[in-house]
Amino acid sequence: MVNWYQRQKLIHQIGLVILIGFAVSFCLTLFLLSYDKSQRLSQLSVSGALQRVISIADTLEQTSDALHDSILKASSSSDLQLSLTDKPRVESQQNSSDMAQRLLQRLNAAGIQEAHIALVSQAERPLMDLSSRDMNAMHRSMMDNDSTRNGMMGGNQSRREPRYGRGVRLNYSATVDGSVKLSSGKWLNFSSGIENDITHWSTSVLIALASVMLLTVLISLFIVRRALKPISELGQAAQAFARNKQVHEVSNDGPRDLMPTIDAFNDMQHQVTDYISERTKLLAAISHDLRTPLTSLRLRVEFIEEGEDKQQLLRTINTMDSMLTATMRFAKNDAEKEARQMTNIDSLLQTIVDEYDEKGVAIHYQAQDGLTGNIPPLSVRRMTENLLNNAIQYAGNDAQIALSALRDADNLTICVSDNGVGIPADKLQEVVKPFARLNEARDTEGSNVGLGLAITHSLATAYGGSLTLAANQPHGLKATISLSLS
Repeated sequence: MVNWYQRQKLIHQIGLVILIGFAVSFCLTLFLLSYDKSQRLSQLSVSGALQRVISIADTLEQTSDALHDSILKASSSSDLQLSLTDKPRVESQQNSSDMAQRLLQRLNAAGIQEAHIALVSQAERPLMDLSSRDMNAMHRSMMDNDSTRNGMMGGNQSRREPRYGRGVRLNYSATVDGSVKLSSGKWLNFSSGIENDITHWSTSVLIALASVMLLTVLISLFIVRRALKPISELGQAAQAFARNKQVHEVSNDGPRDLMPTIDAFNDMQHQVTDYISERTKLLAAISHDLRTPLTSLRLRVEFIEEGEDKQQLLRTINTMDSMLTATMRFAKNDAEKEARQMTNIDSLLQTIVDEYDEKGVAIHYQAQDGLTGNIPPLSVRRMTENLLNNAIQYAGNDAQIALSALRDADNLTICVSDNGVGIPADKLQEVVKPFARLNEARDTEGSNVGLGLAITHSLATAYGGSLTLAANQPHGLKATISLSLS
């Protein structure tokens, strides 16, 4: 799980943490608010019930015993059950909490000297059982009272419906039970409750809270994504710099913590490009300056009498001249970059194949009509010729050389393959380095400098592509150039 989390994008990791944090906070807050709400409602219910009990006890004290049943029936309701017995239902004081003591003090202040209170904890609240007999009696009492009031008001008004319809059973959880002793010696028993639906959160409130949480998460993700945008731009600039070796300034309009990193990266780009430029200029200057002594040596050799020594010296001078020419081309490739233009790629490749055919070198190429793209034509021609020359020089006179091209929406792929001796797999990355020559794998000649594949690799990289070398089947080398068309 940890490994999976670490492999995700940074924005996804932060988003998951935010989502889990908000979910836990939401559930915990909802639980605490629900508990506090239930406690507050319970206290309110107990306080209201106690005040009603005090009033009913006072009424019973001032009326005759014959009216007690009617008073109890009229005073009972769905959230308060009353009864009058000889013995208390709550035998003794069962709770010594601060709230129970305050309730007893209120009863004593109202003139009730003996009372037993039993507070019901939230986790142990039973449902108040309103029997059909109690409900019917309550309804009849309420209806009789309504009839009396209607008769007094003229008797022509419609009878008011009872508060609780037929068959309706409301769930009330008990909050307090108690018994108070009247002056007659009887005990007034009461049980108060609170409707369960009141203590629950309504659907609209839950939807509103969930909507607020979701909106907060989305806003947080938007802010985090915007804060991480410079990191994404930094990665894109690094990839572009690795491909093209050109400076791509990254804007430091972001979090203050990222500014030093962005500034360091921009400085690094300038330093690396300056180093490459200085190295290229130095290499070109050395190659150019060496031409002067080489020309002087060539002139001096011309005055030597004909013989084997003279021919050997001329061959050595020609080899050095070829090396200097290739080195200057390599330096020029780093210093200058050709502009792209829409080019008929098929026509360009066919022209190259025809030129080699005139030299007596057969290259297999399957023409593709309509193959065009936005490419640097001279650079593509140079890369293709380098690969073909490499195949011709090292594959042997009897080797078969094939040239192919393929393009998709974004890239152009040119492949040159031969069935020569090939290159060992552990040397494929080595040969693309400048001045690298593998004499043990290829029959090299004195004119080989080891810059052909290096130049091709440098050009492909400069235009957002790459050079890939792989073994051909059953033997030989397969060189593939991939170029970006944008």
